[in-house]
Amino acid sequence: MILDTNVFINALAGRAPAILRTLLENLPRMFVAAPTRAELAWVRGRLDPGHPGTTQVAVKYDVLLEKISPAQVLVPDDSCWLEAGELAGHAARVMAGGGRRIATAFDRTELISDALIAILARSTGYTLVTEDKDFAVFERLVPGLHVLFYKRPA
Repeated sequence: MILDTNVFINALAGRAPAILRTLLENLPRMFVAAPTRAELAWVRGRLDPGHPGTTQVAVKYDVLLEKISPAQVLVPDDSCWLEAGELAGHAARVMAGGGRRIATAFDRTELISDALIAILARSTGYTLVTEDKDFAVFERLVPGLHVLFYKRPA
């Protein structure tokens, strides 16, 4: 299995189903795409140093990032990046047809990261665990991609 960024964020925030906490406890046996590690580091870097809760949250992210073994990180090569760029563009067209515009640089960056994760999941044959609905579009566009969606508890 490959764990998407929201698995980690929701588990750390206590918004995850119990099964996700179990997956994180077994993290050495799970895979993580390099873009997911970058997104987790981005969240850590985005924390406000002046906020009273930042130190506690930063420590949680540090511990989490240290638990991810470099041997379990799937790193895209140049061909993955090229395929992901085209896939993200194709997905943006599909989403625009459904009324969702990919308008900002952040939207584009996030969609390319998700496309990279989808490409890595497909190329390894592992199932991707996520709550991100963008992967429903990728699942339709990428033959061989298997996605397991979860829902947060109410």
